[in-house]
Amino acid sequence: MKKFLVFTLVALSMTFTGCYDDSALWNEIDDLDQRVTNLETVVEDANNNIDALQTLVNALQNQVSIVSVTETANGYSILFSDGSTATITNGLDANAPIVSVKQDADGHYYWTIDGEWLIVDGEKVRATAQDGKDGQDGKDGQDGKDGENGKDGQDGKDGKDGVDGKDAIAPQIRINPDNKMWEISTDGGVTWESTGVVAQGRDGYDGSNGDSYFKSVDVTNPDYVIFVLYDDTQIIIPRYDSTYPSFIINNVSDVEWFAPDESRTFTVTATNVAEYSISKPDGWRVAYDGESVVITAPESGNRYAESGGVIAFNLMSENHKSLIVKMNVGQMRVLTFEDADARFTPYTLDYAGVTVTKWSDLIDSQQYGGTLTYDYSGGIYTWYDENNTELTHSFTTPYWSGGHAISNYVIADYATLPDGYYGWYELQYANPIGGHNGSANFCVHNGYVDDFNSSLGYGAHCPAIAFADGVARVVDHMYITNINYVLNSLTYGDGFNAPASETTYIKVLAYGFDANDNNTGVAEIYLCRDGKCITTWERFDLSSLGEVVRIEFNFEASDDQIGAYGMNCPAYFAYDDVAVRF
Repeated sequence: MKKFLVFTLVALSMTFTGCYDDSALWNEIDDLDQRVTNLETVVEDANNNIDALQTLVNALQNQVSIVSVTETANGYSILFSDGSTATITNGLDANAPIVSVKQDADGHYYWTIDGEWLIVDGEKVRATAQDGKDGQDGKDGQDGKDGENGKDGQDGKDGKDGVDGKDAIAPQIRINPDNKMWEISTDGGVTWESTGVVAQGRDGYDGSNGDSYFKSVDVTNPDYVIFVLYDDTQIIIPRYDSTYPSFIINNVSDVEWFAPDESRTFTVTATNVAEYSISKPDGWRVAYDGESVVITAPESGNRYAESGGVIAFNLMSENHKSLIVKMNVGQMRVLTFEDADARFTPYTLDYAGVTVTKWSDLIDSQQYGGTLTYDYSGGIYTWYDENNTELTHSFTTPYWSGGHAISNYVIADYATLPDGYYGWYELQYANPIGGHNGSANFCVHNGYVDDFNSSLGYGAHCPAIAFADGVARVVDHMYITNINYVLNSLTYGDGFNAPASETTYIKVLAYGFDANDNNTGVAEIYLCRDGKCITTWERFDLSSLGEVVRIEFNFEASDDQIGAYGMNCPAYFAYDDVAVRF
């Protein structure tokens, strides 16, 4: 916008003066753009260094050693014996607040800002997690009663492992886009507090100068590495040698998310492990066989299971040197549309006189013209996965105007129109394979907005799923497939479009929105590519949208599928098993 305004002024000047050299003006604009870019680099480098600080203090707490320290063009890259890494960047600028850690009299490390303790709710903020409480011993089983073939008393259950204390949250810093002041967050970026310090870019800043959170990294000693922080605090971490255990879980993310009762296997690279024990959240199962770790999430109906937490591997070498390796796990809730999983409060669709107590009550008695989805008085068809994912959707009938309707209609043959029907549009709720993973029910989307990014703005009449409670969450994925109506149109053509060719593509676009109605990103998946249409359930990854309160769906198509009124192909797809991170 600034460039547009400047260009307009320059154009007017040229109109009245004839000839004008605007190179100096554009140089100033380019310089301003460069300063903005530099400030963004400062913020990124600062937060990377904060993360590195927390990794270092975690290494101290968990007795993790350093495998290697590699000098980079702008700092250091560090590899630890538990497989974790840290990256230290040289140089800060723009009056960035100095975030550091300091050991208090209790022996624990706490966060500091510009040399002072970081205080939240009247307390210092720990840089390491608190220790969990020890589990209680299990009670002995009772003996069987005399006179009966009483069962032997069961052995007392082992006491539960101590639960890890609350995870330490590393502070984050940012520059407020409105007032350009540095702000800090201690709750993962949910809320921000101003430091009162204005960020100031400097000409020619390239990240190589300025203050750093790390004053020096001393790698000269063969037994340990010394990290000297900006306030002269020293963190000394031993180097790895053969007397220490090493335990690296390969290809692990910051948090591994599981669907209910899902099992996943992770390969492990381990050396010098003589003994080990495993602590885990309640309801989770963990097995280690020396080469891999198998983790199984709790079943969906297990009300006593924890939704996630930390799995800790406590390892001991033959000479009694120890190591703790932690893995964060979380369980997703899944919207299945199956009657057995219905947890919502019964409600009534007044316009149709239907009381909804289970998902199947939302399936219309016929696929076109039914009372549930084709009421022409403007009834509101709605569903709500209450007490589970909290996702909801509503549309104003009739369905041809767009919406998400529950279905269980299956027609295996999409080449032949069944007797008694005029066209596939009358069978718009059917797919050839039924629900995902062999289930019965699924949901069918209908709706398309031409030129989604036009002046109409995001989401003009685009059907959406949203969290009814208004809480932003990450929708991890859903499964998606074509319906018969679309497959017939693309395979054989119809009165609107020709059959798909080798250049034909149609894809679904999913747009995420936060609580302020800002677009968080877009994810996409192909229903048809290179003329080939999907006929199986495909996983649609939505995690890149981040935390959202709403996701809207639209389509994009190749030129041969676009006509005078937009996309010629029917704007439908089926979806099932929507997984949400909790």
